[in-house]
Amino acid sequence: MSFLDVEKDFVRRKALADFEWTRFEHATESNPIAKPIMDCKVALVVTAGAYLRESQERFDVKNPLGDDSFRIISSDTAPEGIALAHPGYDTRRAMQDLDTVFPYQLLNKLAAQGVIGEAAPTHVSFMGFVPRPERLIWKSAPQVGRLLMNDGVDLAILVPS
Repeated sequence: MSFLDVEKDFVRRKALADFEWTRFEHATESNPIAKPIMDCKVALVVTAGAYLRESQERFDVKNPLGDDSFRIISSDTAPEGIALAHPGYDTRRAMQDLDTVFPYQLLNKLAAQGVIGEAAPTHVSFMGFVPRPERLIWKSAPQVGRLLMNDGVDLAILVPS
């Protein structure tokens, strides 16, 4: 039995009896970076369930259909201002080293060292458990794409958690 089969069975037992993986017939088209990474503005799109502790609603970890909303987090947010809400992993351990699931501090260091042009002013966080991804695909993801384009982002790094 493959890892994907084990995961599918787990989701079926715990949340959604008719769960199936979403599949696409064709791969996404390649979109090469138009300039060197050292000149790029880089954003993170994470599935860590990160949110601003004081000013944003936490992700709904009890909904069996997940939470397909997203949170915008400024690149200059202090780590203690960020919290995690996710049903798929122990967020207490991740909070001990936030860069393991939301490496924005590392991205800021890479910008300071000149490895990338700059860190985007904001990053985006989703909660990774969304077994019915239609709204995420057709509503949330296009909104995030427009936000990143409006910020002048050249490269988005996807960080699964």
